[in-house]
Amino acid sequence: MASKIDLISNALILIGDLPITSLTGNARAQVVSTKLYDNVVQAELSKYRWGFARKKVQLSKSSVAPVGTEFQTQYALPSDLIQFIKVNPPVNYQILASTIDGATASYVQTDYNGDLFCDYICNITEASFPAYFEKVVEYALAKDFALAIRDSATVKEAMAAEYENASRMARYTDSQQHPITPIQDRPFIDVRY
Repeated sequence: MASKIDLISNALILIGDLPITSLTGNARAQVVSTKLYDNVVQAELSKYRWGFARKKVQLSKSSVAPVGTEFQTQYALPSDLIQFIKVNPPVNYQILASTIDGATASYVQTDYNGDLFCDYICNITEASFPAYFEKVVEYALAKDFALAIRDSATVKEAMAAEYENASRMARYTDSQQHPITPIQDRPFIDVRY
């Protein structure tokens, strides 16, 4: 399992630059990687419903009613949410930002009043990245570093092609680790009985 510096150093090596040992400093590679890293990782986590980053939690009901008359109840979304997937039980809902006691947060607003669960992609640490996702992050960083550090459109194009291949393979590998849920509804068969 790689660390943040390992992933950044590998991306720098891919574009033909020297690896770094620290994120503090004024070297071009250090400044660029510090500014871009978190955005690149969160963007990659949000592009696909990665099984290793998927989480299910019970949402906490807010004591404050939502603004307006469309919905009656609101549930606070988790702070580590990157991409919302679904609620369970399946109910009519809408995700909106609300300000409660001066703090703005995202909420699921609904007319449902029971226990509500949420599936989502969470923000996870590098220690939890599988090897296939590490490669995606390295090539995504290398693609962005190519122009910012090396000033090379040719290297950027090469890294973009490698990124597409790594991303495709990672999605395939991730999808093989989770069972396919068969369709449970059989209206054409059920109507005959």
